[in-house]
Amino acid sequence: MADFNKLITTEIVPEILGALALEPPAWTRLEPQSVTGDPLPGLEARVHDPLWLLGRQWQFAEFRGEDAGTPLGVEIATSSQQFNAWQPGDPGADAPARALPPNEPLDPSIEREPPAGPPGLRSRAEAGALLLTALTENGFDARAALLAACPLPVSSEHLPRLFRTIALSSPDGQAAALALESAVAFDPPWLAGAPSDAVTAARDWLTWYRENVSPPTSEPAESWIPERLEYRFSVRAGDGDAQRVLTAPLHEGGAIDWYSFDHLPQGRLHVPGEDPQGAASVRQFSMMASPLRFAGMPSDRLWQFEDGAVNLGQLEVQGYDLARLCFIEFAMIYGSDWFVAPVDVESGSFINVTEFAYTTTFGDRFVVPPADDHGRSGKFRLFEISETGSDATLRGLCIPPTARTTLEGRPLEEVLFLRDEMANMAWAVEATVQSASGDPRSRRDEAHPAPAQIAPLPPAELQYRLATTVPRYWIPLVPIPTNGNGGFILRKGTMTERDEARGRLLNPTPFNLHEEEVAREGVRVRRAASLARGEDGRYLRWVARRVSVGRGEGSSALAFDGAEVVRPR
Repeated sequence: MADFNKLITTEIVPEILGALALEPPAWTRLEPQSVTGDPLPGLEARVHDPLWLLGRQWQFAEFRGEDAGTPLGVEIATSSQQFNAWQPGDPGADAPARALPPNEPLDPSIEREPPAGPPGLRSRAEAGALLLTALTENGFDARAALLAACPLPVSSEHLPRLFRTIALSSPDGQAAALALESAVAFDPPWLAGAPSDAVTAARDWLTWYRENVSPPTSEPAESWIPERLEYRFSVRAGDGDAQRVLTAPLHEGGAIDWYSFDHLPQGRLHVPGEDPQGAASVRQFSMMASPLRFAGMPSDRLWQFEDGAVNLGQLEVQGYDLARLCFIEFAMIYGSDWFVAPVDVESGSFINVTEFAYTTTFGDRFVVPPADDHGRSGKFRLFEISETGSDATLRGLCIPPTARTTLEGRPLEEVLFLRDEMANMAWAVEATVQSASGDPRSRRDEAHPAPAQIAPLPPAELQYRLATTVPRYWIPLVPIPTNGNGGFILRKGTMTERDEARGRLLNPTPFNLHEEEVAREGVRVRRAASLARGEDGRYLRWVARRVSVGRGEGSSALAFDGAEVVRPR
C-alpha cells in the first residue's frame, strides 16, 4: 500500500516560468449560467415576490414623490451688462473714470506703467533700424541723413562697447519719433524728397513705435499703490442708474477674475463726455438637458459596468472628514440627478440669469426659483461677489475683460523686502535693476564697500570698529512714527550720503511703506515685460508688476561697536 502520510513536494522548473511569462494574456468571459443551458432567465432578473417589495417601498415612503419625470428641454433667459469704464486707485479717488479701450483686455490699462523717460538704448536702436528698413523697402535711402540727424547717444563711459558699434549703423528711434511729431507737414529734413510710399511707411512706423515701444507722455495715472505694494482700481458694468461698480481692493498683478472684486452698492463712475448705451442686453436660450457625467459615477443601467479609472469606494474617509463624506454622498447617490445646460456668455460682461425653466418627459413645465438661504446662519456663495461693508452678495456672473494667456519675460527689476531680526531692521534688497541699455542688470556684481580702517596704537591687540559695511543695494527701511496712533511706517533710507536706489520700484522720494506689508516671510516684487493679444489680434505690450511671497528672513551682518583682533601684516 502507498504511504499517504508523506508530504507531496513540487519543484518549479525555470523553463515553465519562462513559457508562462511569454504567453499572451487571456481573459475569462463573464456570463450568466443556467442549469437548463438557457441564460435568458438570468438576464431577466425576475422578482418572485413583487408584492413584498412594493410593501417595503410603501413603508419607506418611496411613493410620496411628486413626479418621476426627467428634465428634457431647458429655457434660460439672461441679462448682461458690458464693462465699459474703469478708474485707477481707491473708489472716490481724484483720478477721473476712463472708458475701456475697445477690443482690448483690462490688464494693460491697469498694469501699464506711466512713461518715465525714453526707453532703453537697445529698443531705440532696434526701432531706428526698423525705420531704415521700412524706408529702404519703399524706395528711399535715408541712412546717412538719419544717422547724422538722430545719432544714438553712446557718450557715456559706462555703456558696453557694443552700443558704440551699433550706433554706426542704427539711428536713435526716439529722436526720429520726436522729429516726425514736431514737423509741421510731417517732413523732417532727413525725409525731404521721399516718395509718398516712404512717407506712409514713416507714419505707420511712428504709430507702431508709440503703441509698442514708447507710449506718449499723456498716458493715464497708474493704479499701483507703492505704500501697499498692490494695484487698486474699479470697473463699471452698464451705465446710468443701472450701472454696477466693482472695486478691486487688493490685486497683486496677474489674472483678473471675479474673486478680485467687491461690489459697491452706491458706487458711480462717470466718464466725461460719454454717450449712455441704454438698457442691458437680454438673450433667450432653448436647449436639451444633458445628464451630468463624471469618472466613477454609478451607472444607470442594470448590466452596465462603471468606469474603473476612478474608484470612489476606495476613498479613505473618517467620521470627521465632512467634506469627503459629502462629496462621496453626492457622487454615489445624487450624481444621476444633475443635468447640464451650457449657456454662451459674452466676454467682458456681468450676466444675470433672469429665468430658468425646464420641461419634463411628461410635458410639465417647472420654473426654478433662485436658491435662497438667507434664513439660516452661514452662507456659501460660489461665483457671487461680496458687497463692501456687509455680508450680502451680488447675484450674477462676472466675466471681466481680462487676458487669459499673458506671456511674461524675464524680470527687468526685482526687489526683495525682508526683515533682519539680528539687526532689528527691515531692508529692501534691490537685486536686479534696468540698465541704460534697457536690459536687466544684477546689482550683486557691484563692488562691496570697503570698511573704514582705523590704525590702532602699536601695543593694542584689538581694533575698534564703529559699524560693519552693508552692500549698497541693501536699502534700509527706517521706522517713522505716525500721527499719534502708536504705529509707524517704513521709509526708504540710505547707508551713505546719497540715495542708493537705482530702479523704479524704489524711485519715489520719500518712499513710504506700511509696516504690516513686510511680513516675516518677506515680499518679492518684480517688473516684467508682458505680451498679450486683443480681440482683434493686435499685440499688446506693457511692463507689469508682480507681487509674490519672499524668501524668508535675511541677514545683512550689520553690527555696531565691534572689536577685532589686530592681525599682523
